[in-house]
Amino acid sequence: MGLKFLVTGGYFDSSGEGVVWHVDLESERAEPFIRWIPPEHLHVPRKGFAGGCRASDGHLYVAAHCAVVRVDLSRAEVSGVLHQPSFNDIHHVSESSGRLYIANTGLDAVDLLNLEGRFIGSHALLPTWANHRRMGGQDPAHWDEVLNTGWSGEAPAQWPSPRPGDGYHDLGAQRGGAPFARLKVPDHLHPNHVCPTLTQTLVTCLYDGTVRDLRTFETVLTLAGMNPHDGFLSADTFWLTTIDGRVHTAPMRDGRVAGESKVRRSVFETGHAGWCRGLWTNGRLLVVGLTELRRNRMPRHHWADRDPEGTETSLLLLELSEGRLLARVDLTDGERHSKIYSILPLET
Repeated sequence: MGLKFLVTGGYFDSSGEGVVWHVDLESERAEPFIRWIPPEHLHVPRKGFAGGCRASDGHLYVAAHCAVVRVDLSRAEVSGVLHQPSFNDIHHVSESSGRLYIANTGLDAVDLLNLEGRFIGSHALLPTWANHRRMGGQDPAHWDEVLNTGWSGEAPAQWPSPRPGDGYHDLGAQRGGAPFARLKVPDHLHPNHVCPTLTQTLVTCLYDGTVRDLRTFETVLTLAGMNPHDGFLSADTFWLTTIDGRVHTAPMRDGRVAGESKVRRSVFETGHAGWCRGLWTNGRLLVVGLTELRRNRMPRHHWADRDPEGTETSLLLLELSEGRLLARVDLTDGERHSKIYSILPLET
């Protein structure tokens, strides 16, 4: 297999446009493979495409903020759009055995649908009554009030008045009559990326640094003080990125990830830095994605111990054992502020 990939992403502008780039790391070139402008009822500024997968039916499935977009790779065109009113801030779509695993981040859930678009079930990380309130425009003052209601038998208390705005989330009264799917709502764990295996359904949770198995709801890894994003399964090893530029590995024992991980590479040592997500490896080579940060558009929590100046949106190809930079493709867009998510090998 050559070093050609499909890379999903978008822009921090008002368009809501999703883009998939065709990236050739051998020639260090990139060109748009497909662009998609959402219709008005699915339009959310500054979003575009998040993570996706190449599925067993030959299609590309990629997350938009409140929809899953299906792409016919043979014709390089959108062949379907899947939307439910409960989809919010979708970060990733994975497929296994004909089922789509959708990281419904705004709802703190992973929804399962089949390839025909029929809802199968959901792994919810918040109780139904709380998400019912949240979809109605309320937000908890403290997540502990949601998770620990106690043994008194009393009805859960009403939540206080809306919190002051934080410059990003649509809080309380700010939501008006807008549909839940198009809002930017506070979430609890922020599930990013789903990786189904034969024995586990692994999801990375940005806010608390955990990787959880949704089949048992156990925390199988904890990356203290770090924020995991993408996961990748290669042979008997689970790989994952944290947004501060580190690539971690966790061994699989008896087909399961549990208990331990180590830092395998620090991407920023190449001299290139950005919000680190997007990951692919074959055990010898490593491809990671970076997204530019700007001082007037910093994340709501700690990113890394460095200045955002000089960060970039790019793909880096590294030789894994020594960490040498072998190739780089720059996707930085100074005007539109580009961002990337998934890195998917393109068979040739």
